[in-house]
Amino acid sequence: MANAAVTTPLRARGALAPYTDRLAAVDGPVRLIPLPLTTHLNLRVAPEAGAAEAVAGVLGAALPGVHESVTTAAGLSVHWIGPDEWLVADPSRSAALEGDLRAALGAHGAVTDQSGHFVSLLVDGDARGLLSKGTALDLGPEAFPRGASLQGLLTQAVVLYVNRSEDASRVELVFRTTFARHVAEWLLDAVRDPLAYPATRGV
Repeated sequence: MANAAVTTPLRARGALAPYTDRLAAVDGPVRLIPLPLTTHLNLRVAPEAGAAEAVAGVLGAALPGVHESVTTAAGLSVHWIGPDEWLVADPSRSAALEGDLRAALGAHGAVTDQSGHFVSLLVDGDARGLLSKGTALDLGPEAFPRGASLQGLLTQAVVLYVNRSEDASRVELVFRTTFARHVAEWLLDAVRDPLAYPATRGV
């Protein structure tokens, strides 16, 4: 009698997985922390439409304004992308959220699952000092307060910067999986530069 086939459950693996050990080994003014895989939904709706209120009811918070983000009591993060566009991040990876948003929108908007398109990484410590080497954005706490959400370049990669602290020392980077290798290699190279942290010198 033939042996029964042994099956191994498949486990989702993010685009930053090959860099887990190298990122964890960074020791200095910053830590580079890959964040768990998250459901990312692109949401399109006119903010003044009645459907936007219905969407807010599903999310548990009103849609944030220009260059803002909001984290709901349920742990959802909602980032402003454009005048009628938001990116909804759901760490719980709920199977019901997309359908609930579609029902709230009806024919007055659209929601698209882009979960496979994005990964997130947290820069913790002198985030401003490190990231200023690769972006022209002002990531100081006055121009980039807690909850701010800015799109810009990090070297040649398009990145969404989200401030997760009062002093802008914890910045979440959200970027497309196609940029994962480029962003990871750039960050690992930048942290080795002795001049990588101008914010610590008051620059």
